[in-house]
Amino acid sequence: MRTAGEAILSVAARRRIRVGHKRGEGPVSEADYAADAILRRELGALYPGAHWLSEESSQRAPLVRGEATWVVDPLDGTREFLRGLPEFGVSVALFADDRPVLGAIYIPGERRLLSARSTAAGSAAWLDGEPLDRLSGGSAVERVVVSRHDYEWRRLHHRIPFPVYPCGSAAVKLAHVSKGRADVYLSTGPRSVWDVAGGAAVLRAVGGDLLGFDGRPLRLSPQQIGVPPFAAGEPAACRALLRRLGAPL
Repeated sequence: MRTAGEAILSVAARRRIRVGHKRGEGPVSEADYAADAILRRELGALYPGAHWLSEESSQRAPLVRGEATWVVDPLDGTREFLRGLPEFGVSVALFADDRPVLGAIYIPGERRLLSARSTAAGSAAWLDGEPLDRLSGGSAVERVVVSRHDYEWRRLHHRIPFPVYPCGSAAVKLAHVSKGRADVYLSTGPRSVWDVAGGAAVLRAVGGDLLGFDGRPLRLSPQQIGVPPFAAGEPAACRALLRRLGAPL
């Protein structure tokens, strides 16, 4: 993931960047494809035979429920990347038996790596190789992070009765909550599983979760690309925010 991140920064340093557009999905740059190629090569060698689900490349075989599957977003936050904002990240998760057993987020602009694993004995998470503290718990909400689009265009912060700040990438927002920089990440629009799988694995390893607007935990799967709107963080804090917003919990 660090190698993929360095490839992204190498593209960012160029005077010109090749950019295309995916119909209905927004821009895709040569940095997206460069990071995807590195991840596919390295992760494929790490776990030969695992299936591959990425935003930027096709699968070589149909996904099979329960079988090992890498779920990858090689550059989450392409719009921010192209605007010169450091709010983009690399997101990777490995699903086995239809649940995430490994997950990681790399933030190239900060050169920080959050990672997590989940086994029958429990879960653990790390920040640059050092154990990541579990969330403090409780229902207190002091800071909420939302998408830059929700903040700049929908002005969502005027409807949230707590301090709010914007950030681009879903992976980076999940990293903020996992590290305790924000208490809740509120996502009002649908996401794709590759946007959130890596961050969800890290967040769950420190005691957080993704809750739907009904207050119930979301179940992520490579077989379901779309992820409905959610609140991510300490479950009690997520439910407290959703109640203040009038969600029927």
